[in-house]
Amino acid sequence: MVEPGRVADSLGGPGFDLVERTAAAIDRYGMLTPGPVVVAVSGGPDSMCLFDVMARLSKRYSIQPVLAHVDHALSEESDRVAARVGHFAAEGGYDAHVARAAELEGPNLHARARAFRYEFFDIVAKKVGAERIATGHTLDDRVETTLARLIHGAGTRGLAGLPPVDNDRVRPLITTRRGQTSAYCEEREIDYWVDPANEDPRFERARVRYGVIAAIKEGWGDGAVEAIARSAELLRDDAQLLEGLADTLYREIAKEDEAGVTVPLQVFAGIPRPIKRRMLERAVGEVRDRSGGIEAVVDAFERAEGEPLPHGTRFSVASGIEIAIGDHEITVSRMPE
Repeated sequence: MVEPGRVADSLGGPGFDLVERTAAAIDRYGMLTPGPVVVAVSGGPDSMCLFDVMARLSKRYSIQPVLAHVDHALSEESDRVAARVGHFAAEGGYDAHVARAAELEGPNLHARARAFRYEFFDIVAKKVGAERIATGHTLDDRVETTLARLIHGAGTRGLAGLPPVDNDRVRPLITTRRGQTSAYCEEREIDYWVDPANEDPRFERARVRYGVIAAIKEGWGDGAVEAIARSAELLRDDAQLLEGLADTLYREIAKEDEAGVTVPLQVFAGIPRPIKRRMLERAVGEVRDRSGGIEAVVDAFERAEGEPLPHGTRFSVASGIEIAIGDHEITVSRMPE
């Protein structure tokens, strides 16, 4: 196994094209700040590649990669994978933090495993003083996310897929293809593990990968995957613009207090539908199954065609939240118990 920092980034070497591609993505999206960076490593080719690349770029960006791995204890090999990942970091002189999850079997397994991982990464980041957590998501992961969300009827933000930067989460391999990461590991003689769950049809991502995307590649060629990624990037730009406009207007006209959120009815009625939706989403907050109730409100304003909605009209959103139409304002509040 090659030590992560063996080849200085200024000297090139095996796999250096991918290193430069990663650096271009880091620069384009402003992913890194100097100091410790937690690198999430599962043991698969994408994350093993990522850690090695981040190590090679450490001097260029004045960063100190810190490896974080979660053993979900969901396969017979998981403990051996954790040991190999820890050894991989130690070989190059890097810190490694490893946690073992327990009792994850049951419904929503992937969601609970993901929540456990990210909680652990946050703990490690706080402990080492890292402002960024880097994950090994590739261009293919972004496309799979876009298509999975399309199947479920997502809006612009959801269809944009995985953003390159999401608060403290960064994805330096977001412009890299999945096949390139495994080729990089082989060129650099880095051992990696292939998770059999990636091909398990019980999981949606596997069905999208081996069903939907396989059909797209067969019908339109591998270049279609990169075309979908370009569309996701354009959707990301549009979503950011619309969300920025909605946030600006929200700050200007919405009033928040203990009773809820109120917005002047006359102003709200005159703004475009996409901005209406986003303002209501912000007022309602992150609650489950809110979209249906919000769409009902927006639909009602569209049907009214500029005429006022009847005073006292109420819409149930989710989690005990309602949207009420008054004489002069629209109110988002929690219904009395």
